[in-house]
Amino acid sequence: MIKLYNEDNMKIEIDSPIDYLFADYVYENLDFSWVDKYWKLLTPNGVFSIMTDFHSLPQCWMKLLSMPNANFVSHYVWKNEWGNYSKRYPHQCFDNILLFSNGKDYKYYPERVQVPKATANTKLNPSGRNTKPATAWIGDICLTTTSKERIKKDDGRLIKWQKPLRLMQRIVEPYTDEGDLVVDPFMGVATLGHWCLLNNREYVGIENNKQSFDLAEKRLKNLDKNEDVC
Repeated sequence: MIKLYNEDNMKIEIDSPIDYLFADYVYENLDFSWVDKYWKLLTPNGVFSIMTDFHSLPQCWMKLLSMPNANFVSHYVWKNEWGNYSKRYPHQCFDNILLFSNGKDYKYYPERVQVPKATANTKLNPSGRNTKPATAWIGDICLTTTSKERIKKDDGRLIKWQKPLRLMQRIVEPYTDEGDLVVDPFMGVATLGHWCLLNNREYVGIENNKQSFDLAEKRLKNLDKNEDVC
């Protein structure tokens, strides 16, 4: 099941309990009324994730801590190189992803997301394994301007702030099962919807911007469901 809405997310009613919510919203926005609305829709032990940066990380953290039955799960840090450079402080070349759950018995499958071991094929690797579970530091994933994933507007310009599929894999795969409902209230161009279609998750995407919505809808309609997330 895939449902897309071109609407303000505060006006949409979700019929089924949410297993996983991902919000990549405008980071400077400190109106968290949407958190109150969607937290109530989580399944017991469902996961609520917010992607932000230094503009609102403390406020997001405190907001999630204040929610009923809230349990801290993880704080991911994703290294990236885009954004403007300030002359008054070091470039903040990373985003933060906070995960909280509605209860302490959330799903977690670390074996699903493995990364290469630095000590593979050396004497410092007595286990002989070449991979290990990924950590909360994400420094091995990026989305270049020439990537085939990149979505372009009608004028040929790239969409800003698009996130890579491998990032969705890293932060959603370990916490969900096939058939789970994933909700994306700030859909953008539906990278998460793309991942859900490839990985048999139910998906509800909501995007208020008509241009982004149209690009997302076109992207999912033209999706090759046999492609790999690599």
